[in-house]
Formats: sequence, C-alpha cells, structure tokens
Amino acid sequence: MTGFVFITIVFIIVGFFSGLLYLGYLPFRNRLLKSGKLTDKLNRQINWTFILLLCLTGVVLFCLKDFRTSSKDRLEKIADLKLPTNFKVLKDEYQDMWQDYCIIYYIQLDKNSTTEFIKNIKASRFYHMKIDSGKTEWSKSLKGYNFNRQEGHTMYSIELDTVVNILKYNEGAD
Repeated sequence: MTGFVFITIVFIIVGFFSGLLYLGYLPFRNRLLKSGKLTDKLNRQINWTFILLLCLTGVVLFCLKDFRTSSKDRLEKIADLKLPTNFKVLKDEYQDMWQDYCIIYYIQLDKNSTTEFIKNIKASRFYHMKIDSGKTEWSKSLKGYNFNRQEGHTMYSIELDTVVNILKYNEGAD
C-alpha cells in the first residue's frame, strides 16, 4: 500500500470516528449550554481540545506506519529473482543509524525451494556476469552461492547456504 493511500485511509477512519464521538457529545453540550453550566468560553476550549486530540491521533497513527519497502521485495529487486513461495522468515531487522542503515533478512527454505531457487540463480542474468568493478554478482561458493553488488554507497550481499538451506540477505549504506 502506498504512503498516500495509507495516509488517506488513516484520516478517513480517524475523521469518521471523531465525527461519531462529536455527534455523541452534542446533546450533552446543548443541555449544558441551556442550563448555564457550560459557558461559551469553556465550549470553545473543549472544541479546540477535541480538534488538537484529533490531529494528535492522526499524527500518532501516521508515525506508527512503517513506510519501508519490505526486505523480501528489496531482495527480489536487487537480485532480479523471485523467492520461492515456501519459506520461513528467521530474521527481518532494519537498523537505522541516521544516514547509514542496515537490513538483515534471513529465511529458511525447504529442500524443494532451495532447488528451485538455485535454478533461478543459474538462469539469472547476474550469474557469473562481470559488473563495472570486475566482481561477479552471483557465484558458486563452498557452501552454496553468493551474490555481491554495490550501487553507490549501498552494499548488497546474499548468501545461499545449501547445506542448511538458509538464505541470508544483507543491505547497508555507509
């Protein structure tokens, strides 16, 4: 879901429930105004407090949303491969250090998924292909397959350990 759609939905939902709450308050307000227990000044203060709480609720809900692209999508995009459908996420961490960041994404594959993924690696346009720096992007290793790539200040590495069927994805910028 894009950020704009999420923001729109949040504000519609918060606005709807706030409107219902305010409609429930109106009969009490009118009764208090007629009895003289609620002054115009106090009524304005209550209205402004309500509006501020409404805005604060929207801001809090907005801040709770994680707008980061999922680790799975990032891995698939950078390696130009689709992950098999059958896997278990072991670790999915995002560490933010101001302008620097690190993504750690480990998944457990079953034997069939590992075999399927190896076929995708071998068919990949990045398998044994040299990039500008002269490094291989996908290559065979002692434990399975490795992928290394650098774009600007961002480093990407993927390790497929075929012994234990674990795929480790790391991304970081310095």
